[in-house]
Amino acid sequence: MNRTIEAFPVEVKNEFINTIKLLLYKNFSELLEKLDFDNDDIYLNSIVFSYFNSEKDNLFPKEILEEILQGYFIKKEKVKVTYSFNKNNISYIPNMGYFKRGEDKPYEPILIQGDFEIVKEVHPTLEKYFVEFYKGHIMNQHPVHNSVWKQHYKVLFDAIAVIKKHLPDFYKELVFANKGIYLHDNSKILNFTSVETLGMLYLYVIEGNNLIYFIEELIHQGSHNYLYYVLHHRNEYFKIDVDHGVMRDYTKEQWDYRTIYGAFHGLFTVTKRVVCFDKLLCENVFDGSEKHELLGRLADQFSRFRTGLELLDFNEVYTEKGIAFYKEMDTKCETILNKYAKLESEFDLSNQDVDFRYDDFCKLNPLEDFLKMDESGLFNF
Repeated sequence: MNRTIEAFPVEVKNEFINTIKLLLYKNFSELLEKLDFDNDDIYLNSIVFSYFNSEKDNLFPKEILEEILQGYFIKKEKVKVTYSFNKNNISYIPNMGYFKRGEDKPYEPILIQGDFEIVKEVHPTLEKYFVEFYKGHIMNQHPVHNSVWKQHYKVLFDAIAVIKKHLPDFYKELVFANKGIYLHDNSKILNFTSVETLGMLYLYVIEGNNLIYFIEELIHQGSHNYLYYVLHHRNEYFKIDVDHGVMRDYTKEQWDYRTIYGAFHGLFTVTKRVVCFDKLLCENVFDGSEKHELLGRLADQFSRFRTGLELLDFNEVYTEKGIAFYKEMDTKCETILNKYAKLESEFDLSNQDVDFRYDDFCKLNPLEDFLKMDESGLFNF
């Protein structure tokens, strides 16, 4: 996409860093003195974000922040772990490790490979963000979820390697806005990010070959975190309050419970997936079942494109910069989807629900049939 509209939002990142530094200076000056003032990783840590965003709810004592930050202390001190234990009685201390209750040495180390960290257990300040959500309704506000990092982290890193090699421009955006990835087993908790835990990705995992799934969700959820930066100054792009403005009030489509801001995120993440999928297909990165799945996931984007934003009064909602950004995405997405238009008739996605499931896709679109048609060149684009 055009970098004049979507240039890396470095200034916004610096604003976030300085905000955290100021909060520490005003309220925890003794902690700030123990930290490397110039180490931006400290002030961009998702757990630090989640702590300051939890203050309004008074869920945790102030002492928990020292526990969160102690892995970054310049001069190492005796480990303090009292308030940071999660539902599994595990304490995740960033840049230090994972501790069991009553022990002062980590039982599990931090797992970082390249630019990303696999978060093996969630910190208690993150727990409130886990909900079971279905078509606009919260079904369970306190769901159970269990870490499955051991079973899946290698394939996740394989997916990251594919993105780094074949989608280098997107990889820069992924690294810019993302760091931690938590893998769990509850598929009713739809994959998500939150600006309040900026930089974290929360992904459920089901059994099977998850390489293509991980590629899609790294693009999808990673782009949400990136767009939080891009759209931080809302008035550059919007004339109205898009965080609270509900789509149905502007489009008269009564089903549409989304905020305008949420719908804009939807267009951005669909466009990113379509652009990246097209590049992977053009480079013939995958064949066989992986190509089958990738094309299925691309076909799934047709129903996610133009789901309401096109009905808005642009001059009422957007600034000139916002209109340009919207039109750029809309045009790019339409152009690429038109290229793959025959997928709509070749594939049957009628058994798909909120999330694409490859197993369900194969029930109506058998791999054996695809392989025969692909051999004849039907799916060469």
